[in-house]
Amino acid sequence: MDNNTELKGNDNPIATNDDGSNLRPDLVISVQPPLLGNIRAQLPVSTVDWRSNNQGQFIPRHGLDFLIGVESLLIQQTVELNELTSKVDSENRYIVRIPKGEALYIASETSTKTQRCLCGSGRAFTMHLHDNTRQEAMVMQRRLAGASCCFPCRLQEMKVITPPGDYIGRVQQQWTWLVPFYLVRDVNDVVIYVIEGPASLYRSNLILSEFKILTGDSLRQVGKISHSWDRELVSFVTNVRFPDAAVQPKHKALLLAASFLMEYAYFERAKNSCWRCNFC
Repeated sequence: MDNNTELKGNDNPIATNDDGSNLRPDLVISVQPPLLGNIRAQLPVSTVDWRSNNQGQFIPRHGLDFLIGVESLLIQQTVELNELTSKVDSENRYIVRIPKGEALYIASETSTKTQRCLCGSGRAFTMHLHDNTRQEAMVMQRRLAGASCCFPCRLQEMKVITPPGDYIGRVQQQWTWLVPFYLVRDVNDVVIYVIEGPASLYRSNLILSEFKILTGDSLRQVGKISHSWDRELVSFVTNVRFPDAAVQPKHKALLLAASFLMEYAYFERAKNSCWRCNFC
């Protein structure tokens, strides 16, 4: 057989006599298949002895499903060894749990060493929250900004994104004299909550304080964000009480992000007392 002769039929399935006249449009692939990295694995989670879920076991379809039925959360910072031996802040780690109950998320900060050294708790960062299936549930992005009335040109802002990249809202600081004032906006940029703190010239005075969560029109208090000493955990913790257990998980995620923003902007103690801790 001549080597230049093209093989057809069963000997060479690629080479056919089909001129395309029998093409079926309904069988043409026109959509790119999704990336496997963006697909959440449907893993069961044991909820035996859980306070927030008494089903015994459930399969979360989304990382925010862990917030369903939750009335309040507690944010506890873990102790980092290099924090105790170094004067430079490290990337913080937190446990987000039900008060006196189960841990729902593990939060880990990603930031630059330069900003941690020069800006302290005012640094920009990305906070990654992983749930009990060890999958990423949400990402919080805070920009570098000042929190006091001395820097009205660039105030605090925290955005919340869920995998594979869905933006669900943001927490935005408003410029005011002395009284901390924040707006919680949903994906449509509608103000759903207002957060108001106590009046204070120095942020270091807000270590033990309470921030009110108000309705979007600021007429009624529906929850709070507070910072206090927990005797059982033997550490400072940040607590957030949601307006209601039936609030949408996305709105709870935004209030959780607001709690992290208050933690860094007001509650976190600097290792060395300096002017940046009070005014930046």
